[in-house]
Amino acid sequence: MNMEFEAELVSRFFAALGKPCAWISWTPSLPNAPLGEWVESPEGALYLRVGDRLGVDGTPLAPGERAFLTWVLSSSRGQGDAEPVARLRQCAAEDLVAAAAGLACAEPIEQVAASLPLSACPAHLVAIEWTTRVGGAAEHRESAEMVKKVTEAYVEVGAWHLSSHLSMAIASVPRAALRHAWLSLGHAEMDVRGISALAEQIASALRSEAMVDARVAVSGVIRTPQEAAAGVATLELARREAVRRNTEAAVFGDDPVRMALLWLDEPSRRAYLRAVSAISEEETQDWPAGWGEIAEAMVRSNLNISEAARSLYMHRNTLLARIEKLRDVSGFDVRRGTDAFALLAAATLLRGQSALE
Repeated sequence: MNMEFEAELVSRFFAALGKPCAWISWTPSLPNAPLGEWVESPEGALYLRVGDRLGVDGTPLAPGERAFLTWVLSSSRGQGDAEPVARLRQCAAEDLVAAAAGLACAEPIEQVAASLPLSACPAHLVAIEWTTRVGGAAEHRESAEMVKKVTEAYVEVGAWHLSSHLSMAIASVPRAALRHAWLSLGHAEMDVRGISALAEQIASALRSEAMVDARVAVSGVIRTPQEAAAGVATLELARREAVRRNTEAAVFGDDPVRMALLWLDEPSRRAYLRAVSAISEEETQDWPAGWGEIAEAMVRSNLNISEAARSLYMHRNTLLARIEKLRDVSGFDVRRGTDAFALLAAATLLRGQSALE
């Protein structure tokens, strides 16, 4: 059962009782409870965790009503929830981040990593979700085969993992195959933006040729088989980011500032934003024009000046001159990861936006 169905079920439950359904964001300040469990806030409110970042205030419910809602959620889980991929969706973000960092690995992540046939490393995992057609097992198999056919027209897939119950397929794609697919479309050398554009093209082709609305998520690079669990974690983080942005494609690492700020706990996030917001507009008046865009390009290109210059449609030497001027007047050198990251976040704040938007 997917998260959207659980949210709809909870909403209808409250409506049937004639009680307000107050949704809350499941922030790091709340306990890291499994989905479907109740926790008590420091203020005494009772919250039910419905999704990774979503909860509902169940304080207005009577004890028997809360117990019944818990039973409804647990008993409504379909057979597909026994699949490792389905269980992966219920992992807390903290567990996914830990696995992506190569730390402790939660059981569902290990199970998915063990169940996926990994093609020759280095490789990426590509998850494709599509709208469920009305019909039975035959229609499900037909749509899955169509998704495979359209995807393989764009990129060489090393191996597939098809869910028997979810409208979802995971492809293991050698990094060399991704690069070849990108270059064959007439583009320049591939970077993370190239992978993002390729994922968007695949989603667009699935919509026009397979007649399904699809969402494509791409993991970070898996360099060795021992990194399979970390790759699975980055794939799920990218999938959730696509859902959060309501976009048809997302690649792990395509927006590192946004993702990292989402992972920070609340005190760390506030401290970091306070630090970068110390850069004022008056202080930046003498900085080279477009310093925020330069910082963003450097972050997205993994500090590769040539790739950053291409993304800015600028000659490498011109970009290098601006980087050195920025260093001379500001003290920040975007060739260093910490400086580039700080300037990108500061530019976001100075544009009057939330760093999480």
